[in-house]
Formats: sequence, C-alpha cells, structure tokens
Amino acid sequence: MPLSLKNLLQVQYLSLGIDEVLDLPVHALKGVTATDATHLDDAFGIKTIRDMGRNRFFHSAYQILRSENDQSFDPGPPLEWEAIFASAPISHYENHPAARFRIDFGPVFYRGRLDGTARVLVVGQDPSTDEILGQRAFVGSSGQRLQRYLNKIGIHRSYIIVNTFIYSIYGQFDNTMEQISLEPAIRDYRNEILDTIVAENPIEAIITFGRAPAHAITNWANTQNLPVFNLVHPAADVATAFPSWNAQLQPLTNAVSPDDPNLVDLTPYQGSWRRAAHKADIPRFDLPFGIPVWHGTNGTRSKRDPADRQKQIVWKAI
Repeated sequence: MPLSLKNLLQVQYLSLGIDEVLDLPVHALKGVTATDATHLDDAFGIKTIRDMGRNRFFHSAYQILRSENDQSFDPGPPLEWEAIFASAPISHYENHPAARFRIDFGPVFYRGRLDGTARVLVVGQDPSTDEILGQRAFVGSSGQRLQRYLNKIGIHRSYIIVNTFIYSIYGQFDNTMEQISLEPAIRDYRNEILDTIVAENPIEAIITFGRAPAHAITNWANTQNLPVFNLVHPAADVATAFPSWNAQLQPLTNAVSPDDPNLVDLTPYQGSWRRAAHKADIPRFDLPFGIPVWHGTNGTRSKRDPADRQKQIVWKAI
C-alpha cells in the first residue's frame, strides 16, 4: 500500500490495497465500532469508507466549519469537482491548430464557493498572470474591481467565478475566438461546469463581464430562466464601464439575497478606477494556502516578462 494507514485502520486491514480499503465497512476505521457503522448506514446510507468520504453531509459540515474563519484559505475543490476539473479537454487546448492559447502555465478553473452555497454565478473571459500565479480566477486589478462590485450588491462570500476559457488567450475575443469558444470540446466542457453549478447551488443571478462570457451564456441552454446581467469587463475604461455597472446595481440588488444587507451600497461609480472605493482585496478564503498576503491586493502584481512573454512572468511583491 503506497499510503501509511497504520493510524487510521484496524491492524488486520493494513495489507490491503487502497481500492480494497475504500470498499471496507466503516468499522474498519480505528475508533469506529460495528454499532457506529450500523447507525451511519441507517441514517445516511453509508456502508463503506468510500461512502463516508463522499458523503455530502460530511462535506457540508466541513465547509460550514471552514467558513467560520474568513481569514482561512481555499482548501481546493471537493472530490466531485476534482473529477470535473480533471476531465478538462487539456489536449484540445494544448494542440489547438489556431495556437491562440497560452498553454505554458496551465489552466485556471475557478474562484469562490464549490460547496453548494453560491447565489451569484460570475463568468469572465480568461485568466491572466495574477490568476495563473494564484491559481484562481479574477485575482488582479480586474478581480479586485469585481470583488468590490459584488460587495456593493451585498455579496461577501456566496459566489462562484469561472471563465469562458480555462487557458489565457492570445489577443482579444475576436471572430476566430468566438468560433473556437463554440467548438464542442470547449463548449461542452464549459457547459458541464455551468450545469453543475446551477444544479448544486441556489443561484439567483448570473453576471457576465465582457463579450466572451456573454457569448458563452447565450450559447448555454440551461440558464433555467435565471436573470442574466451582461456588464462591461472591469478592465475597460471608466467611460465605458461605469455607466454599465451603475445601470445594473439596483436590478442586481433586487435579484440577489445579500450575505449582509449592511454591505449594500448603491452609490454610483464615478471618478477613476484609482479610487479606493472602487476595489476590494481578494478574500484569503478564496486563495490557496501559502499565497503571499499581498497577492490579490493593491492591483495587479505580475506581468509577462518582455524578455520572454511566453514562458516568463515577473511577480512583484509590495
């Protein structure tokens, strides 16, 4: 057995392979009696160690426990989401004949809640360098502007953010990328993610930022009549972004149940993006363990190295 399970299993099972262990009755675990196992079966239908590890009630309790401390970190996707992310069409992206994807630093899949508590689904276009380094979507300047917008409609934690493409793209979302986004491998995988989100979360509204995600949602058949709010991308200039964002503040507030009503702020955007009131730090509970505390704060922290924009990223601390 590749894992040392001496402190976890009854001694008579230590010679078994991991697949065999997962199919053992729960009382094979140290500290669990046959009576305990019977109660688990009666209450939750848990018969094996595998069943126990996958039980959604145990996962829910764990997520609630984690949410008690907002300064913690994102432990990563639950098992069912791991399987979905692992099934991504990586080869299709990496070997695409148009060569429009920046494949060297890998994909980025999400930011936010994968625990069934999201009420807002946010869809963007593609990850950039801060997102690659943080392994989460919308982390740099655009993400911090988006974060403040979510706060203004009363949403502090109950969101999930995904992108149209899991890899960064070369150039803009032009006609070529529009067609690529509808290729079955890319479209169907994206739609599987969206389908799973709306099936497992009490989503009340969908927000798109930019033309690519608006196009993606238009070509997704399972919106379930949820209200869709198409906003200008947060990287746009204020003359374009602010009217779009201001126009949707009240309708979004009406559509979404706030995490905290005291957060709701319908003050219109004005001035410049540099105003502190127009951005918010990315919460630590959205980022993996070990990310520097300054990443996701005070704007974008990285850029592609002019010496080699394909394979080098410059990451700057405070």
